[in-house]
Amino acid sequence: MDELITLGRIEKLIEIMPDYPKEINEISKGIRNNNPDVDVIAEYILKNRIFYEVFCNFNPDLADASDKHNKLIEVVKKLDVTSLRNILFTCSIISLDTNRVSRLIIKKIIMSSYICKDIIEKVNFYRKTSHNPENFFLYALFHDIGELFTAIHFPDEVEKAILRDRNNIDLSHLNDIMAHNEVGYMLSKKWQLPSIFSYICLNHNKLEYRKFTADFIYIINSIAVSDAVALELLDYEIPFTNSWDVGHSIYKIGLREEDVYTESGIIGSAEKKIARILNLFNLK
Repeated sequence: MDELITLGRIEKLIEIMPDYPKEINEISKGIRNNNPDVDVIAEYILKNRIFYEVFCNFNPDLADASDKHNKLIEVVKKLDVTSLRNILFTCSIISLDTNRVSRLIIKKIIMSSYICKDIIEKVNFYRKTSHNPENFFLYALFHDIGELFTAIHFPDEVEKAILRDRNNIDLSHLNDIMAHNEVGYMLSKKWQLPSIFSYICLNHNKLEYRKFTADFIYIINSIAVSDAVALELLDYEIPFTNSWDVGHSIYKIGLREEDVYTESGIIGSAEKKIARILNLFNLK
């Protein structure tokens, strides 16, 4: 870690980070119980510009509505609880966008989360398993918040690290600035996310650590595959190393490479779906 970026400095910067995910986590409790307070959700969206703009994309009539609060309630009620929760959490991450490099990280994070959900749905279909795709969506959404924190607070250093070759974006040098796993762990604690998320933030790169449970090894390998796919679709460099490659993680989660890299494109036509998602979240 750079000697100028001390732990004390990081702790102070974490303290001043916005609480969007923490706030959405509170709202999500009612959503998970199939009892969302639509008035509270509508009011929250109206008070937060990024959230409001995204919901306008989902329903263009919202922008021209004379009574935006009631129109938002109508929009929210039309969404199933899972989609609503996922959109709100995604908006909480997008709301942290502050500069060019944070946008690059956020695009990768959002793509990875939706890809991870698709991958788990494919595994369930082929292997007749019952993994919860929505849980994996959230695991992927928050696993690299340490990278996002670094981009928000140290954009010049990040730009030099990931754009060493001006024609390629390579995120593998981000840890030269600070250890993003540890920072992600600290940030997840500030946001009071469930403990599984802080554990994923801290350990998602340790793909073969024998002391992990089989379930946790499955989670982090699923995230590794979705990250690799997201990086490829974004045309970022994929960090192949001596100890890890995409094919191995694909095998670990119960798929074959041809299940992911199909004749019709990556995970079928997922790239087309992802393009639509990025448009809806104003990330194109």
